[in-house]
Amino acid sequence: MKHVPPARTLMALMLSAATLAGLAACSTTPTTGTGSAGSASAAAFPATVENCGSEITLDSAAERIVLVNNDALPNLEALQAVDRVVAVTSALQPGLYADATYDTLAGLSTLSTEKNATGGSVVSLEGILGAEPDLVIAPENAVDRTALAAAGIALYTPTAYCANPGAELSEPATFDRVFSEITTLGALLGEADLADQVIASGKAGVETDAPDAGTAAALYVSSGGSVLSPYGGPSMVTPVFAAAGLTNVYADSTERVFDANIEDIIARDPGTIVLLYSSGDPQETIDAFLSAPGVAGLGAVQNNRVVALQFPYTDPPSMLSIAGPAQLSALLATLA
Repeated sequence: MKHVPPARTLMALMLSAATLAGLAACSTTPTTGTGSAGSASAAAFPATVENCGSEITLDSAAERIVLVNNDALPNLEALQAVDRVVAVTSALQPGLYADATYDTLAGLSTLSTEKNATGGSVVSLEGILGAEPDLVIAPENAVDRTALAAAGIALYTPTAYCANPGAELSEPATFDRVFSEITTLGALLGEADLADQVIASGKAGVETDAPDAGTAAALYVSSGGSVLSPYGGPSMVTPVFAAAGLTNVYADSTERVFDANIEDIIARDPGTIVLLYSSGDPQETIDAFLSAPGVAGLGAVQNNRVVALQFPYTDPPSMLSIAGPAQLSALLATLA
């Protein structure tokens, strides 16, 4: 798809990073193409994928990408497409990516630094169109797919952030969700062969026989510690835990993430608490959790088995999820 200069009424698109934890999963499956897939050659296009119940068709490989939040960046990095990003909406967390990724994106200014009442980023449609993208990667509830399509711009939503997920994505997650993301992005980028290589490497890097490390709950702590949100079976927490030898005590939940009261968490008696944090000092996340009412009743707290793991090493599905078990195992080793 080619960019069509806007001659329409501009509208504000709410790009709410704060609501990401509450959005559910979606299906993204490559469906059709002309000729054999595998390179950015004309033979691989047009390429069509299904995304959040809509079809995306690109006439040529995506070359100018606007990245809303950074959830898809690990996959773009793996597919050697970071240099195709022309605009971002948030700064990169330190320590997650290759030095070359930070260097490549260092010259890009963020499209928006304003925040709405819930802490989410705010950027105008004009701002997005001004970057002249042929592909926007964003949560479905963060942008207007119809308005972008009217401007000739495709929207791709990462798996976890479709507004209306399919029933199959209410089932316990596996690392196959990461590989599905890689396959789909590979098709849109004209890098199907590279995607296959990345998937093969990723599968080889997932530990399958980790020793039993007991039970655990992954919690996102917000509102100064007063709101505790466990991650259920459909989240990438479940396979990341399993690969590190842990069993997610909320694996029976069909919700990706949800709020829970402390009594329910205590009743499930997780042997370890894994706190997921987005930025800042991990100890601050731990301290906020320990200050929450009732958490002293948790066996994991009493036994000093509380660790903080950077959020991107679990959810949403990305190549950082593949690295997550090793990061988590290293944290668990500090508790021994």
